[in-house]
Amino acid sequence: MNKPKKRKTGFIISILVIAFAVCYLGFLTYLQDSEAHIMPDYPRTDIERILSKEEFCEEDYRILYLQTGLARPAVDALKETDADFKSAMLKFQENFFKDVRITSEKNTIISREEFVADENGNKISGTEMAPLQNGDILITKSSRTYGWRNGHAAIVVDEEKGIVLESAVLGTDSSPAHISKWTKYPNFMVFRLKGVSRELRNKIAASAMENLNSVPYSLTVGIFSPKFRKNREIKTTNCSHLVWSAYMLFGYDLDYDGGLIVTPKDIANSPLLEVVQVYGVNPENPWP
Repeated sequence: MNKPKKRKTGFIISILVIAFAVCYLGFLTYLQDSEAHIMPDYPRTDIERILSKEEFCEEDYRILYLQTGLARPAVDALKETDADFKSAMLKFQENFFKDVRITSEKNTIISREEFVADENGNKISGTEMAPLQNGDILITKSSRTYGWRNGHAAIVVDEEKGIVLESAVLGTDSSPAHISKWTKYPNFMVFRLKGVSRELRNKIAASAMENLNSVPYSLTVGIFSPKFRKNREIKTTNCSHLVWSAYMLFGYDLDYDGGLIVTPKDIANSPLLEVVQVYGVNPENPWP
């Protein structure tokens, strides 16, 4: 084969490889779009009879969770703090079963974040957040890199003001943010450390602000730098590593698979945590 033909063949092969890669990434993105907001695959039912009870049994809590996304800790907190508890619960149910429009925007060169949008494409809240407590963990699958839902995580550090601490994107330092952004994600989960006092969770939140605020972002922490430093001098972090480190400083390892890196999915599957609220995910298996 002469050189012109070789060059032509090589050019065609290169074009085909590039086209295949683009189509493949597009297909992966399409598959990920279907997971941006998962609607319940069971019918909406009347929960007013349950809400009229003075006390709830375990089955009541189970039904309320499947119908509103609020687990027992959230239901009890709402019942205690909201004067119109029944109306609040019915609103959560309405939002839980309501389909949503979704928009996305770049947050880095290779990744995007998804949000609930109105008919004009403006970002809006899909639902409200259940009453939060310091130390609660917020996780979403709404951050993705092509076919991988890498997700995002944060820890509540000021329950009264609705402030979380998060490590957002490459090139930034960890910093406080308001939870209002989280209600605009088309899916999110709220978790709480099981079987420990509120006092201890307050200490974990305070420690996070002291030791993990203003820390540079790194994708490779745990691979090219230590995953954990016992002396509390954490030099780099990322969203899930920040949350994991906040609890690891108190001896709680939330990394489900114990790998070199910790991801939001690892934390979401930790047996040390209990669900407080879910939205836009399967309540019986939030992040399979």
